[in-house]
Amino acid sequence: MSRLSVYWPEETYSIVNDFDNHSIDERQILPFPLAATDPDLPPQPMDIITRARLLFSNRKCRGCSYPVVEPIELADAVTNRNGLAIPGTATLIGFRCCGCEAEWGV
Repeated sequence: MSRLSVYWPEETYSIVNDFDNHSIDERQILPFPLAATDPDLPPQPMDIITRARLLFSNRKCRGCSYPVVEPIELADAVTNRNGLAIPGTATLIGFRCCGCEAEWGV
């Protein structure tokens, strides 16, 4: 088993000086991605913040102000290992009112 040391960039020089005969060029720094993403999946056209803002701003019907609105999504959601769709990964294209059945686009 190997040991990995994790450190902040401002601590780089103090850690390097602690090791004998090592320089920054000889150390291997492994980059970690900010989010766990699969490179085989197509990029999502809408980020999560934009999606959340759309869901919040369309939480009631525009016509009758009915408080129950369903999002309309395409059937392109990412699936998990069990073959079930992962919530929030499908393309959001509009909304449907559960009261008057009105529909409107994003």
